[in-house]
Amino acid sequence: MKSSYLYSWLFSIIAATLTAAQNDSCIADNEVEGIAQRWLDAFATGGLKGLPDAVTSDIHIYDEGVQNGSTIPYIQNYTQLQESISASAYGGGGVTNVTYDVLFTFHTCHRIALRWQETAITTNDIGYGSTVLAGKKIQFKGTDLLTIDLASKKVMNATTSADLLNYYRGLGYPLGALAS
Repeated sequence: MKSSYLYSWLFSIIAATLTAAQNDSCIADNEVEGIAQRWLDAFATGGLKGLPDAVTSDIHIYDEGVQNGSTIPYIQNYTQLQESISASAYGGGGVTNVTYDVLFTFHTCHRIALRWQETAITTNDIGYGSTVLAGKKIQFKGTDLLTIDLASKKVMNATTSADLLNYYRGLGYPLGALAS
């Protein structure tokens, strides 16, 4: 009796998984990296032009590092994101030639977990006590959890976390005890 229940339960789990995987409204495996790269490219040097293809008008972005521990989204719509990107590159005027690479992804029907790497070149405008010379290549990594609008295949919600101490080290910021 127990084994027939177990087989029935297992069969229903497998059937539900296969049904979800075949559902046309889910993200297909071959779409994931493209969606992730469009998202990242919007933040790269010159990437603002791709923003309409990457995010929905009601995009929400959460980043406790940006918000000093707050769980309130720091971006709550397309216009705010566009203005934020237009104001300066990630890292301000201290970097140029910012590019992003997708390191790896995994996904469910409507969410993508993404590990990425930023590469940038320093400029003379780093500031904040940095002694790094212009022209130094720096890199750091981050992780994003993206919720995808299935109709448009655009990002509608993002929770992001970046390895900012490594970024700050690369920029040559005086981190005191954190520098070692």
